[in-house]
Amino acid sequence: MKRIERSAKTALARFISLFLAKRKITAEEFARLSVRRLLVIRQHNQMGDMLAAVPAFRGLRARFREARITLVAAPINADVMRRNPYVDEVLVYGKKRNLRSPFGLARFVMDLRGRRFDAVIVLNTFSFSVTSMLLAVASGARVRVGSTSLPFGHDLSSRFYHLELPLPLPGELARMHEGLRNIYPLAAIGVREGDLRSALVPLADEERTCERFIAASFGEGGRFIVVHPGAGKRLNRWPPGRFADAAAALHERFGFGLVAVGGPIDGEVLDAFLEVSRVRPVVLSCPSVGFLGALMKRSVLTLCNDTGIMHIAGAVGSRCIAVFGPTEPARWKPVNETVVAVRSGDGNIESVSVESVIDAAMKLLGS
Repeated sequence: MKRIERSAKTALARFISLFLAKRKITAEEFARLSVRRLLVIRQHNQMGDMLAAVPAFRGLRARFREARITLVAAPINADVMRRNPYVDEVLVYGKKRNLRSPFGLARFVMDLRGRRFDAVIVLNTFSFSVTSMLLAVASGARVRVGSTSLPFGHDLSSRFYHLELPLPLPGELARMHEGLRNIYPLAAIGVREGDLRSALVPLADEERTCERFIAASFGEGGRFIVVHPGAGKRLNRWPPGRFADAAAALHERFGFGLVAVGGPIDGEVLDAFLEVSRVRPVVLSCPSVGFLGALMKRSVLTLCNDTGIMHIAGAVGSRCIAVFGPTEPARWKPVNETVVAVRSGDGNIESVSVESVIDAAMKLLGS
C-alpha cells in the first residue's frame, strides 16, 4: 500500500509540475532577497529526527534574524517544537487526517497562502517527502527551496524548486553527525552553525506540575532515576529485564527512587519491565513531551535505548545512559557529554551487559 501511495503521489506531482513556471535562481540571488516571512516544512514522523534538526533551526534564525519563522510539522512533533526558541510558530499538518477531510486540507492550504510567505524551505535529509514538496507549492511562497531529490531516484526537486540544495555524498554521510547532516544543505544559502546541541523548553505549567509530581512521589527534593525500556525499532530494544537489573543495582547503591515511562507503542515492553522489576516504580504512561523533559531535567539519571527519549535528554541537558544496538552513536547520540552511549562491539544490543551500563552510570554520576 505504501508503494502504491508513493507511486500515486509521484505521478500526481509530475502532472502538477507541467503547470509550474520553471524559473530558477542562484544562491547569490536568493541571498539578495528580503525574507520577512519564512516557512520551513519538515514532515518526518520521528521525534529524534526533529530534535536532531534543531541546530538547523538555530542556523536559520541566525541567518534570517528579522524573519518570522513558521514551521509545518507532523502532529507527533508539534509539541517538541512549539516552545523552541528558534521558531516563532508551529503549524500542524496531519497527513492522514487531511486526506480523510478534503475541507480540512483546503482550510490548511488557505491558511498557508494567507500568510504570504516570502520563501519556503523544505528540509529533507534521509528521505524525500513528496507531500512536503506539494505543500511548498500550495503555500504560495514566492521562492521555493529544497534539497535535491536525485539521491532518491527521481528529478522532482528540479521540477518544483526554484533553488535546489545539495545533500552529502554517501562517504561524507557515513562520518557525519545527524545534526550536521540537517545543516549541510542549508550552507548553500549562507546558513552556518557549529553548535549541534538540541533544545526543548517545557511550559511553566509543565515545570510546576513536574515539581508537584516529584514531591508527591518521592518527597521534596526526592532523588530518582527515569527508565524508559521501549523503542520503536525492535533491534534498538535492550531486554527489559536488564533495565530492571541496572535500575535495581543503582537503587541498592544509592537509594534512588524509580520512574518507569512508556509511550503509545511501549505497552508490552513496559509490562515486561514491571513484571521483573525489583524496585517498585512510579509508572508514567504517555506523558507530554514538555512534562517528560522537565522530569528528566530534575532526575539523577535516565536509562533508555537509542530512541526519542535519548534526544529529549540531550535537549534538556539531562544525564542519560543510552543503550545502542546497530545504530552508530557517532551519528545519532546527542553531542552533550551528559549523554553517554553504551554499545557492544558487534552492534547487537543484546550483547550489551548490565555491568557495562552500571559502570557507565557510575562514571557519569561521579562526574
